[in-house]
Amino acid sequence: MFKWIPLLVYLIHLCFGDELLSVHIMWRHGARKPYFCNWGCDDKMLSQMSELTPVGMRQHYVLGQWLRKQYIETGFLDPYFNETQIYIESSNTNRTIMSAYSNLQGMFPQGPIVPEIAKDLLLPPMADVKAPEGIQNFALPNKIQVIPIHSIQEELDYVMYMFCPVLWDEGAHNLHTDVYYDINNRSQELINRFNKELNQNLTNIVELYEWRDTFISNIYNGGDNPKELTPDLMAELDKIAGLGFLLFYTQDYYQASLLTSEFFRTVLDGFDGILNGTSKIKYHAYSAHDSSIYASLYALNLTNVECYNQSYFGKVESNTTCITTYPDYTANIIYELYNSSTLGPYVKVMYNGTYVNICHDQAQTCSYSHFKNILKGIRKDYKKECKIKDRSIPIDYQTPWWAITFFILVLGLFICSISMVVIIHQKKQRFVRQNNRYEV
Repeated sequence: MFKWIPLLVYLIHLCFGDELLSVHIMWRHGARKPYFCNWGCDDKMLSQMSELTPVGMRQHYVLGQWLRKQYIETGFLDPYFNETQIYIESSNTNRTIMSAYSNLQGMFPQGPIVPEIAKDLLLPPMADVKAPEGIQNFALPNKIQVIPIHSIQEELDYVMYMFCPVLWDEGAHNLHTDVYYDINNRSQELINRFNKELNQNLTNIVELYEWRDTFISNIYNGGDNPKELTPDLMAELDKIAGLGFLLFYTQDYYQASLLTSEFFRTVLDGFDGILNGTSKIKYHAYSAHDSSIYASLYALNLTNVECYNQSYFGKVESNTTCITTYPDYTANIIYELYNSSTLGPYVKVMYNGTYVNICHDQAQTCSYSHFKNILKGIRKDYKKECKIKDRSIPIDYQTPWWAITFFILVLGLFICSISMVVIIHQKKQRFVRQNNRYEV
Protein backbone atom coordinates (compact mmCIF):
# COMPACT_ATOMS: atom_id res chain seq x y z
CA MET A 1 0.00 0.00 0.00
CA PHE A 2 2.67 2.50 1.06
CA LYS A 3 4.59 2.13 -2.20
CA TRP A 4 1.77 4.02 -3.94
CA ILE A 5 2.09 7.08 -1.69
CA PRO A 6 4.82 8.87 -3.75
CA LEU A 7 2.80 8.36 -6.93
CA LEU A 8 -0.34 9.67 -5.21
CA VAL A 9 1.52 12.74 -3.97
CA TYR A 10 2.84 13.38 -7.47
CA LEU A 11 -0.62 13.03 -9.06
CA ILE A 12 -2.10 15.46 -6.52
CA HIS A 13 0.71 17.90 -7.30
CA LEU A 14 -0.03 17.61 -11.03
CA CYS A 15 -3.69 18.37 -10.42
CA PHE A 16 -3.23 21.36 -8.14
CA GLY A 17 0.26 22.66 -8.86
CA ASP A 18 2.95 23.06 -11.49
CA GLU A 19 4.68 20.01 -12.90
CA LEU A 20 8.39 19.42 -12.38
CA LEU A 21 9.82 18.24 -15.70
CA SER A 22 13.60 18.09 -15.35
CA VAL A 23 16.42 18.58 -12.84
CA HIS A 24 20.09 19.30 -13.44
CA ILE A 25 22.33 19.39 -10.38
CA MET A 26 26.02 20.20 -10.08
CA TRP A 27 27.70 19.44 -6.77
CA ARG A 28 31.18 19.77 -5.36
CA HIS A 29 32.87 16.62 -4.10
CA GLY A 30 32.85 15.81 -0.38
CA ALA A 31 35.59 16.42 2.17
CA ARG A 32 39.04 15.41 0.92
CA LYS A 33 42.62 15.29 2.04
CA PRO A 34 44.58 18.57 1.62
CA TYR A 35 45.21 19.70 -1.93
CA PHE A 36 48.17 21.99 -1.23
CA CYS A 37 51.46 20.96 0.33
CA ASN A 38 51.91 23.81 2.83
CA TRP A 39 51.17 22.70 6.40
CA GLY A 40 52.12 19.32 7.86
CA CYS A 41 53.11 18.07 4.42
CA ASP A 42 54.92 14.74 4.71
CA ASP A 43 55.29 11.61 2.59
CA LYS A 44 52.03 10.16 3.91
CA MET A 45 50.08 13.30 3.03
CA LEU A 46 51.70 13.45 -0.40
CA SER A 47 50.52 9.91 -1.13
CA GLN A 48 46.92 10.78 -0.18
CA MET A 49 46.56 14.37 -1.38
CA SER A 50 43.12 15.35 -2.69
CA GLU A 51 41.59 11.91 -2.04
CA LEU A 52 38.03 11.68 -0.73
CA THR A 53 37.80 10.82 2.96
CA PRO A 54 35.16 8.87 4.91
CA VAL A 55 33.74 12.23 6.02
CA GLY A 56 33.30 13.20 2.37
CA MET A 57 31.56 9.90 1.65
CA ARG A 58 29.15 10.48 4.53
CA GLN A 59 28.45 14.05 3.43
CA HIS A 60 27.43 12.92 -0.04
CA TYR A 61 25.44 9.99 1.28
CA VAL A 62 23.39 12.44 3.36
CA LEU A 63 23.04 14.80 0.39
CA GLY A 64 21.75 11.83 -1.60
CA GLN A 65 19.15 11.16 1.11
CA TRP A 66 18.03 14.80 0.90
CA LEU A 67 17.75 14.51 -2.89
CA ARG A 68 15.71 11.34 -2.45
CA LYS A 69 13.19 13.27 -0.36
CA GLN A 70 13.11 16.08 -2.91
CA TYR A 71 12.75 14.07 -6.10
CA ILE A 72 11.88 10.43 -5.34
CA GLU A 73 9.54 10.53 -2.36
CA THR A 74 7.56 13.22 -4.18
CA GLY A 75 7.04 10.85 -7.12
CA PHE A 76 9.18 12.74 -9.65
CA LEU A 77 11.61 9.81 -10.08
CA ASP A 78 11.09 6.08 -9.70
CA PRO A 79 12.10 4.73 -6.26
CA TYR A 80 14.55 2.33 -7.92
CA PHE A 81 17.28 3.22 -10.38
CA ASN A 82 15.83 3.66 -13.86
CA GLU A 83 18.48 4.17 -16.52
CA THR A 84 16.02 5.96 -18.79
CA GLN A 85 15.41 8.66 -16.16
CA ILE A 86 18.81 9.60 -14.71
CA TYR A 87 22.28 10.26 -16.06
CA ILE A 88 25.31 10.88 -13.83
CA GLU A 89 28.57 12.49 -14.96
CA SER A 90 31.77 13.09 -13.03
CA SER A 91 35.06 14.77 -13.71
CA ASN A 92 37.86 12.24 -14.01
CA THR A 93 39.18 12.41 -10.43
CA ASN A 94 38.84 9.88 -7.63
CA ARG A 95 37.21 12.34 -5.24
CA THR A 96 34.42 13.35 -7.63
CA ILE A 97 33.72 9.80 -8.85
CA MET A 98 33.62 8.44 -5.28
CA SER A 99 31.42 11.36 -4.21
CA ALA A 100 28.95 10.47 -6.96
CA TYR A 101 28.81 6.83 -5.86
CA SER A 102 28.31 7.87 -2.22
CA ASN A 103 25.58 10.31 -3.21
CA LEU A 104 23.69 7.70 -5.20
CA GLN A 105 23.82 5.20 -2.35
CA GLY A 106 21.85 7.72 -0.30
CA MET A 107 19.48 8.45 -3.15
CA PHE A 108 18.85 4.82 -4.12
CA PRO A 109 19.45 2.80 -0.92
CA GLN A 110 17.88 -0.45 -2.12
CA GLY A 111 19.24 -2.38 -5.06
CA PRO A 112 17.60 -4.87 -7.42
CA ILE A 113 16.48 -8.42 -6.67
CA VAL A 114 17.72 -11.40 -8.68
CA PRO A 115 15.13 -13.52 -10.49
CA GLU A 116 14.10 -17.01 -9.43
CA ILE A 117 16.70 -19.07 -11.32
CA ALA A 118 19.01 -21.98 -10.59
CA LYS A 119 21.46 -21.01 -7.82
CA ASP A 120 24.51 -22.10 -9.80
CA LEU A 121 23.67 -19.48 -12.42
CA LEU A 122 24.42 -16.79 -9.82
CA LEU A 123 28.02 -17.97 -9.41
CA PRO A 124 31.20 -17.56 -11.51
CA PRO A 125 32.50 -20.74 -13.22
CA MET A 126 34.99 -21.83 -10.51
CA ALA A 127 34.35 -25.14 -8.79
CA ASP A 128 35.19 -23.96 -5.26
CA VAL A 129 32.98 -20.85 -5.19
CA LYS A 130 30.00 -20.77 -2.84
CA ALA A 131 27.07 -18.38 -2.59
CA PRO A 132 27.65 -15.53 -0.07
CA GLU A 133 25.78 -15.87 3.22
CA GLY A 134 23.04 -13.47 4.25
CA ILE A 135 22.66 -11.87 0.83
CA GLN A 136 19.10 -13.22 0.47
CA ASN A 137 17.67 -12.48 -2.96
CA PHE A 138 19.33 -9.08 -3.44
CA ALA A 139 21.89 -8.72 -6.21
CA LEU A 140 24.55 -7.36 -3.83
CA PRO A 141 25.13 -7.43 -0.05
CA ASN A 142 23.45 -4.77 2.10
CA LYS A 143 21.02 -4.02 -0.73
CA ILE A 144 23.69 -2.04 -2.58
CA GLN A 145 22.61 -0.39 -5.85
CA VAL A 146 25.28 0.04 -8.53
CA ILE A 147 24.67 3.05 -10.79
CA PRO A 148 26.89 3.97 -13.77
CA ILE A 149 29.04 7.10 -13.51
CA HIS A 150 30.20 8.57 -16.83
CA SER A 151 33.56 10.32 -17.11
CA ILE A 152 36.18 11.38 -19.66
CA GLN A 153 39.80 12.47 -19.30
CA GLU A 154 40.41 15.97 -17.98
CA GLU A 155 41.76 17.58 -21.16
CA LEU A 156 38.55 16.61 -22.98
CA ASP A 157 36.20 17.62 -20.15
CA TYR A 158 34.74 21.04 -20.92
CA VAL A 159 31.57 20.55 -18.82
CA MET A 160 32.77 19.80 -15.25
CA TYR A 161 36.55 20.11 -15.22
CA MET A 162 36.16 23.08 -17.59
CA PHE A 163 39.54 22.56 -19.22
CA CYS A 164 40.67 25.73 -21.03
CA PRO A 165 44.42 26.09 -21.77
CA VAL A 166 44.09 29.83 -22.42
CA LEU A 167 42.89 30.47 -18.85
CA TRP A 168 44.74 27.66 -17.04
CA ASP A 169 48.08 29.38 -17.31
CA GLU A 170 49.21 29.21 -13.66
CA GLY A 171 48.25 32.82 -13.10
CA ALA A 172 50.29 34.25 -15.97
CA HIS A 173 47.42 36.63 -16.72
CA ASN A 174 45.21 36.87 -13.64
CA LEU A 175 48.07 37.57 -11.23
CA HIS A 176 49.16 40.57 -13.28
CA THR A 177 45.98 42.63 -13.55
CA ASP A 178 45.18 45.97 -11.92
CA VAL A 179 42.32 44.34 -10.01
CA TYR A 180 44.64 41.73 -8.55
CA TYR A 181 47.31 44.27 -7.57
CA ASP A 182 44.72 46.55 -5.92
CA ILE A 183 43.05 43.82 -3.85
CA ASN A 184 46.33 42.12 -3.00
CA ASN A 185 47.73 45.41 -1.69
CA ARG A 186 44.70 45.95 0.54
CA SER A 187 45.06 42.38 1.82
CA GLN A 188 48.55 43.00 3.18
CA GLU A 189 47.29 43.71 6.68
CA LEU A 190 45.80 40.22 6.94
CA ILE A 191 48.81 38.67 5.19
CA ASN A 192 51.17 40.34 7.69
CA ARG A 193 49.02 39.18 10.59
CA PHE A 194 49.03 35.62 9.25
CA ASN A 195 52.81 35.65 8.84
CA LYS A 196 53.34 37.03 12.33
CA GLU A 197 50.98 34.68 14.17
CA LEU A 198 51.93 31.52 12.24
CA ASN A 199 55.57 32.37 11.52
CA GLN A 200 55.21 32.16 7.75
CA ASN A 201 56.25 34.31 4.80
CA LEU A 202 53.18 34.56 2.56
CA THR A 203 53.17 37.36 0.01
CA ASN A 204 49.73 37.35 -1.64
CA ILE A 205 46.01 36.74 -1.19
CA VAL A 206 46.02 33.55 -3.29
CA GLU A 207 48.36 31.92 -0.74
CA LEU A 208 45.87 32.82 2.01
CA TYR A 209 43.21 30.89 0.10
CA GLU A 210 45.55 27.90 -0.30
CA TRP A 211 46.39 27.76 3.42
CA ARG A 212 42.74 28.14 4.36
CA ASP A 213 41.95 25.21 2.05
CA THR A 214 44.41 23.04 4.00
CA PHE A 215 43.04 24.17 7.38
CA ILE A 216 39.45 23.44 6.29
CA SER A 217 40.47 19.98 5.13
CA ASN A 218 42.05 19.28 8.51
CA ILE A 219 39.01 20.60 10.39
CA TYR A 220 36.59 18.40 8.43
CA ASN A 221 38.74 15.29 8.74
CA GLY A 222 39.91 15.57 12.34
CA GLY A 223 43.45 16.60 11.41
CA ASP A 224 45.81 18.93 13.25
CA ASN A 225 46.15 22.63 12.49
CA PRO A 226 48.78 25.01 13.91
CA LYS A 227 48.08 25.74 17.57
CA GLU A 228 48.64 29.43 16.77
CA LEU A 229 45.63 29.43 14.40
CA THR A 230 42.97 31.26 16.42
CA PRO A 231 39.23 31.12 15.65
CA ASP A 232 39.34 34.83 14.86
CA LEU A 233 42.12 34.43 12.28
CA MET A 234 40.33 31.42 10.77
CA ALA A 235 37.15 33.49 10.47
CA GLU A 236 39.09 36.13 8.52
CA LEU A 237 40.49 33.47 6.21
CA ASP A 238 36.97 32.14 5.66
CA LYS A 239 35.79 35.56 4.55
CA ILE A 240 38.66 36.30 2.17
CA ALA A 241 39.27 32.81 0.74
CA GLY A 242 36.68 33.14 -2.02
CA LEU A 243 38.16 36.43 -3.15
CA GLY A 244 41.62 34.87 -3.42
CA PHE A 245 40.18 31.93 -5.34
CA LEU A 246 38.29 34.08 -7.85
CA LEU A 247 41.25 36.38 -8.44
CA PHE A 248 43.32 33.37 -9.47
CA TYR A 249 40.83 31.12 -11.28
CA THR A 250 37.83 33.17 -12.47
CA GLN A 251 38.60 36.85 -12.25
CA ASP A 252 35.93 38.38 -14.50
CA TYR A 253 32.62 37.67 -16.18
CA TYR A 254 34.20 36.77 -19.52
CA GLN A 255 36.29 34.02 -17.91
CA ALA A 256 33.28 32.67 -15.99
CA SER A 257 31.02 32.67 -19.05
CA LEU A 258 33.69 30.99 -21.17
CA LEU A 259 34.37 28.25 -18.62
CA THR A 260 30.67 27.46 -18.11
CA SER A 261 29.52 27.74 -21.72
CA GLU A 262 29.68 23.99 -22.42
CA PHE A 263 27.98 23.14 -19.12
CA PHE A 264 25.09 25.51 -19.77
CA ARG A 265 24.84 24.22 -23.34
CA THR A 266 24.33 20.76 -21.85
CA VAL A 267 21.65 22.08 -19.46
CA LEU A 268 19.76 23.81 -22.28
CA ASP A 269 20.00 20.74 -24.52
CA GLY A 270 18.59 18.63 -21.69
CA PHE A 271 15.69 21.00 -20.97
CA ASP A 272 14.90 21.41 -24.67
CA GLY A 273 14.95 17.63 -25.10
CA ILE A 274 12.36 17.22 -22.34
CA LEU A 275 10.12 19.96 -23.75
CA ASN A 276 10.21 18.71 -27.34
CA GLY A 277 9.96 15.03 -26.38
CA THR A 278 13.35 13.89 -27.73
CA SER A 279 14.78 13.03 -24.29
CA LYS A 280 13.49 11.09 -21.30
CA ILE A 281 16.37 11.97 -18.93
CA LYS A 282 14.66 13.74 -16.04
CA TYR A 283 17.60 13.93 -13.63
CA HIS A 284 21.13 14.85 -14.77
CA ALA A 285 23.87 15.17 -12.14
CA TYR A 286 27.41 16.52 -12.47
CA SER A 287 30.01 15.65 -9.83
CA ALA A 288 32.51 18.48 -9.98
CA HIS A 289 34.71 20.96 -8.09
CA ASP A 290 34.64 24.29 -6.28
CA SER A 291 35.97 25.91 -9.46
CA SER A 292 32.93 24.56 -11.35
CA ILE A 293 30.51 25.88 -8.71
CA TYR A 294 32.19 29.29 -8.53
CA ALA A 295 32.28 29.73 -12.32
CA SER A 296 28.57 28.89 -12.52
CA LEU A 297 27.64 31.34 -9.75
CA TYR A 298 29.75 34.02 -11.42
CA ALA A 299 28.22 33.43 -14.86
CA LEU A 300 24.71 33.70 -13.38
CA ASN A 301 25.67 37.02 -11.71
CA LEU A 302 25.24 35.51 -8.25
CA THR A 303 28.77 36.45 -7.26
CA ASN A 304 31.78 38.31 -8.65
CA VAL A 305 35.11 39.77 -7.61
CA GLU A 306 33.73 43.28 -7.15
CA CYS A 307 30.92 42.37 -4.76
CA TYR A 308 33.33 40.12 -2.82
CA ASN A 309 35.68 43.08 -2.68
CA GLN A 310 32.90 45.34 -1.42
CA SER A 311 31.79 42.82 1.17
CA TYR A 312 35.21 42.12 2.66
CA PHE A 313 36.71 45.60 2.63
CA GLY A 314 33.60 47.31 3.93
CA LYS A 315 32.49 49.26 0.89
CA VAL A 316 28.84 50.00 0.18
CA GLU A 317 27.11 46.83 -1.02
CA SER A 318 25.70 47.41 -4.50
CA ASN A 319 24.77 43.85 -5.50
CA THR A 320 21.91 42.37 -3.50
CA THR A 321 22.39 38.89 -4.96
CA CYS A 322 26.07 38.49 -4.13
CA ILE A 323 27.05 35.16 -2.58
CA THR A 324 30.23 35.68 -0.55
CA THR A 325 30.50 32.38 1.30
CA TYR A 326 32.97 29.83 -0.01
CA PRO A 327 31.38 26.79 -1.74
CA ASP A 328 32.78 24.23 0.67
CA TYR A 329 32.41 20.46 0.37
CA THR A 330 29.12 19.23 -1.20
CA ALA A 331 28.06 22.76 -2.21
CA ASN A 332 25.51 22.37 -4.98
CA ILE A 333 23.45 24.23 -7.57
CA ILE A 334 20.15 22.75 -8.78
CA TYR A 335 18.35 23.84 -11.95
CA GLU A 336 14.66 22.83 -12.02
CA LEU A 337 12.45 23.03 -15.11
CA TYR A 338 8.71 23.31 -14.42
CA ASN A 339 5.64 23.61 -16.58
CA SER A 340 2.66 25.72 -15.59
CA SER A 341 -0.77 25.59 -17.22
CA THR A 342 -0.93 29.38 -16.94
CA LEU A 343 2.71 30.53 -17.20
CA GLY A 344 4.17 27.85 -19.45
CA PRO A 345 7.66 26.45 -18.78
CA TYR A 346 9.85 28.20 -16.22
CA VAL A 347 13.07 27.57 -14.27
CA LYS A 348 13.99 27.80 -10.61
CA VAL A 349 17.59 27.69 -9.37
CA MET A 350 18.56 26.48 -5.91
CA TYR A 351 21.92 27.00 -4.21
CA ASN A 352 22.62 24.84 -1.16
CA GLY A 353 18.92 24.26 -0.59
CA THR A 354 17.75 27.87 -1.02
CA TYR A 355 16.13 29.26 -4.16
CA VAL A 356 18.00 32.23 -5.62
CA ASN A 357 16.99 34.99 -7.99
CA ILE A 358 18.65 34.71 -11.40
CA CYS A 359 16.26 36.82 -13.48
CA HIS A 360 16.88 39.87 -11.28
CA ASP A 361 13.22 40.84 -11.10
CA GLN A 362 12.80 39.95 -7.41
CA ALA A 363 11.21 36.61 -8.31
CA GLN A 364 12.56 33.12 -7.75
CA THR A 365 10.92 31.85 -10.93
CA CYS A 366 12.32 32.66 -14.35
CA SER A 367 10.41 32.04 -17.58
CA TYR A 368 12.17 29.49 -19.73
CA SER A 369 12.52 31.97 -22.59
CA HIS A 370 14.19 34.46 -20.23
CA PHE A 371 16.42 31.70 -18.81
CA LYS A 372 17.48 30.67 -22.33
CA ASN A 373 18.34 34.26 -23.16
CA ILE A 374 20.50 34.48 -20.04
CA LEU A 375 22.38 31.30 -20.94
CA LYS A 376 22.73 32.27 -24.59
CA GLY A 377 24.45 35.43 -23.40
CA ILE A 378 26.86 33.24 -21.43
CA ARG A 379 27.68 30.72 -24.16
CA LYS A 380 30.86 31.17 -26.17
CA ASP A 381 32.65 29.31 -28.94
CA TYR A 382 34.49 27.28 -26.33
CA LYS A 383 37.02 25.42 -28.45
CA LYS A 384 37.86 28.45 -30.55
CA GLU A 385 38.31 30.86 -27.65
CA CYS A 386 40.16 28.31 -25.51
CA LYS A 387 42.31 27.46 -28.56
CA ILE A 388 41.54 23.76 -28.26
CA LYS A 389 42.32 21.62 -31.27
CA ASP A 390 39.71 19.12 -32.38
CA ARG A 391 40.30 15.96 -30.39
CA SER A 392 37.66 13.53 -31.55
CA ILE A 393 40.24 10.85 -30.76
CA PRO A 394 41.68 10.99 -27.23
CA ILE A 395 45.31 12.07 -27.02
CA ASP A 396 46.41 8.69 -25.68
CA TYR A 397 45.13 6.99 -28.82
CA GLN A 398 46.28 9.44 -31.48
CA THR A 399 48.77 8.10 -34.05
CA PRO A 400 52.31 9.35 -33.25
CA TRP A 401 53.99 11.68 -35.75
CA TRP A 402 56.78 9.21 -36.53
CA ALA A 403 54.26 6.54 -37.53
CA ILE A 404 52.49 8.98 -39.86
CA THR A 405 55.86 9.99 -41.41
CA PHE A 406 56.85 6.34 -41.86
CA PHE A 407 53.50 5.56 -43.48
CA ILE A 408 53.89 8.47 -45.92
CA LEU A 409 57.41 7.33 -46.86
CA VAL A 410 56.28 3.74 -47.41
CA LEU A 411 53.30 4.93 -49.44
CA GLY A 412 55.59 7.15 -51.51
CA LEU A 413 57.99 4.29 -52.19
CA PHE A 414 55.10 2.04 -53.14
CA ILE A 415 53.73 4.60 -55.60
CA CYS A 416 57.23 5.13 -57.08
CA SER A 417 57.67 1.37 -57.46
CA ILE A 418 54.33 0.97 -59.22
CA SER A 419 55.21 3.90 -61.51
CA MET A 420 58.58 2.35 -62.39
CA VAL A 421 56.94 -0.99 -63.17
CA VAL A 422 54.40 0.70 -65.43
CA ILE A 423 57.11 2.71 -67.22
CA ILE A 424 59.31 -0.37 -67.75
CA HIS A 425 56.30 -2.35 -69.02
CA GLN A 426 55.38 0.41 -71.47
CA LYS A 427 58.97 0.60 -72.81
CA LYS A 428 59.06 -3.17 -73.21
CA GLN A 429 55.79 -3.11 -75.17
CA ARG A 430 57.12 -0.42 -77.53
CA PHE A 431 60.34 -2.41 -78.05
CA VAL A 432 58.34 -5.54 -78.95
CA ARG A 433 56.15 -3.64 -81.44
CA GLN A 434 59.22 -2.11 -83.10
CA ASN A 435 60.87 -5.56 -83.55
CA ASN A 436 57.70 -6.95 -85.03
CA ARG A 437 57.63 -4.19 -87.69
CA TYR A 438 61.26 -4.87 -88.69
CA GLU A 439 60.58 -8.58 -89.08
CA VAL A 440 57.64 -7.87 -91.37
